[in-house]
Amino acid sequence: MPVLRREKWRWVFLAGIILGGGALLLAVRAVVGPFLLGFALAYLLNPLVEGLERRGVGRRWAIAVVFVAIVGGLILAVVLSLPVLYTELAKIAAVLPRTMQSLDRYILNFRGNLRTSGLPERIALTVDQHLAQGEGFLLAKLSWTLRVLPDMLASLSLYILAPILAIYFLADWRRLGDGLAWLVPQRRRAEWLRLWRDINHVIRRFIRGNLVVAGIVGVLIGLGSKLAGMDYALLIGLISGISDLIPYFGPFIGAVPVLLLALTKSPLMVGKVALVIIVVQQLEGNFISPKLMGDSVRLHPLWIVFVLLAGGELAGFWGLLLAVPLAAVLKVILRYLYLRLVSPSV
Repeated sequence: MPVLRREKWRWVFLAGIILGGGALLLAVRAVVGPFLLGFALAYLLNPLVEGLERRGVGRRWAIAVVFVAIVGGLILAVVLSLPVLYTELAKIAAVLPRTMQSLDRYILNFRGNLRTSGLPERIALTVDQHLAQGEGFLLAKLSWTLRVLPDMLASLSLYILAPILAIYFLADWRRLGDGLAWLVPQRRRAEWLRLWRDINHVIRRFIRGNLVVAGIVGVLIGLGSKLAGMDYALLIGLISGISDLIPYFGPFIGAVPVLLLALTKSPLMVGKVALVIIVVQQLEGNFISPKLMGDSVRLHPLWIVFVLLAGGELAGFWGLLLAVPLAAVLKVILRYLYLRLVSPSV
């Protein structure tokens, strides 16, 4: 069979596998999550395993050492933090109903004052209707959350499999890489491996930098809130750290529940906690992120804002979380394709 014809059928075969695999994954998407998470864990932990291998540790023993260290660290963190977190959640459960009642009274008083404020009747009526709609919207969202929470918790139980799957992925990591490389024609294999190295570098740099920065931000906001006299410092730190993983919009998303928690104490505490958040975000933007990340994905800020909005529209929270690294990967691939078109010898 001529070489060109054989390569053509290779691409047809590869396209068929991608389309068929995509259709299959879409059909069983409810059980795909643990496998994706297991692969992501293996991808993040593989450098640690390879680092131990370079020091003469066998791969199986290296995998065992890495997992024992991580599991031990997680158990220690849970043992130390769970009692504090449980106490904070218990306090919130006790305080929240009173706070909601106070807020409801405040809204009712505001609506009553609005009717007697002397504003034109149509304006006062319009504002009153929008306040009532906003209150109804919040109640509907809360009711929906409570209704779907049991199903969400049940589906999360599947993710217990993810660490076990990650061990299998790590054990066969090189074989998986060789299998994927085999799909590429041999004369193109070197440049495809180079493209994968570029993609790998962008993803790892983004993930490592974001995790470190988010951890630092969470610790600083939690400590700052505690020093300001605020309860729930651990919970505030967790919320702030997790939300900071989302570029640009994350600090605003995380600030909303944090300030609502501060409102359960006093309006003055809202101002103090808001000041802590602003100071920490200034530190992050001017010192922490430039030092630890630099321009990790090398994307223009306008492009980042666009992909964040698009990701949030298409996939909600996960779209916001994954939009920037996916856009950075797409940039690497488009650059490679452009260079291939302009200079086929590249």
